[in-house]
Amino acid sequence: MDKSNLLTSQSPAALAEEYIVKSIWNKHFVAGSDLPSEREMARIIGITRTTLREVLHRLARDGWLSIQHGKATKVNDIWETGGPNIISTLIRLDKASQPMIIANVVSLRTRMAEYYIPEAVRFDSKACEKLFADLGSLEDSAIAFAEFDYQLYRRFTFVAEKPIYGLILNSFKALYHQVATLFFSDAEARQVTRQFYHKLLSACANKDPQLAHQYMVENRQHTTKIWGEMLKNLPDRF
Repeated sequence: MDKSNLLTSQSPAALAEEYIVKSIWNKHFVAGSDLPSEREMARIIGITRTTLREVLHRLARDGWLSIQHGKATKVNDIWETGGPNIISTLIRLDKASQPMIIANVVSLRTRMAEYYIPEAVRFDSKACEKLFADLGSLEDSAIAFAEFDYQLYRRFTFVAEKPIYGLILNSFKALYHQVATLFFSDAEARQVTRQFYHKLLSACANKDPQLAHQYMVENRQHTTKIWGEMLKNLPDRF
């Protein structure tokens, strides 16, 4: 792989990680094959073997590689071994895949919430109401909406006594904020979502989990249309 195609990296380790990951993604190093020796890889990338070894272990933890003592480092099929923490990397690697990955992330968050938020309302509607305490002072900005949205959905998981869903949200927190900030950069998206928050709050106040679910489905339908347009014209530096 030609290193001239790499983005500017800030350190030898970042350069090595980017080189290896892009090589795997672009099938220069194919799944199931062995990486070149550490000596050869270090020479190709232009870093020390110590730095390379640190990078290889980090990529192994993320699922890109399998390291076995005394054997060559093997390239994994990332769709089989990777976790949510690599999603941001995938978005950066392949612009063509961005709409699909973003749509999947949004769908995961939304479909999960359509289950656990009505459960939270059923379990403790008063606690659910308190989650909206800062709604009245919510600033009309993309960043403020992204943070409010993340915290709201995450806190609902604990009211519903579904903490595993909270851990799932934690696992892609940075990406959640990145995607949400993009979505809430649209004024219509903020308006529609603010209206949804107030409706969801009313469902909590009325202790009505079915109404909460209905409002969530309606919001999904509205926001899907907005996303459909946004995904056609993603910014170059998303």
